[in-house]
Amino acid sequence: MNDVIKEFDKLCDMAIAAFGEELDISYEMSLLKILEFVKKHPGYKENFIDRFKLILMSGESPFEVVAFCMRELQWPEIKKFVISKMNPSEDPRSEALRSTLTVYDELWPDADLYSYYSVN
Repeated sequence: MNDVIKEFDKLCDMAIAAFGEELDISYEMSLLKILEFVKKHPGYKENFIDRFKLILMSGESPFEVVAFCMRELQWPEIKKFVISKMNPSEDPRSEALRSTLTVYDELWPDADLYSYYSVN
């Protein structure tokens, strides 16, 4: 595993800790750090896509990491993946997947949860 992906994983771990209020950094700021990191390393898009897919399918990682980043990035690969995995009768994370899919809408219902995306 290369250093960029290791750093991405470290940032995601930091977001999990911030979500659990174990750090001084806010959860939103930790999500923003991930978004900025991904934007700064466009050559690793395929690697990030794989990581975002893992986050979505993990029962341990907060899906908001993906939702927050995809609201700006709008990667069709993630949208297609989310749609392919949505099956409420089989997957307990279907609600998280459905919520992630809403970031591709013109108006994101959860935008007001983050100052970065809230309308001023």
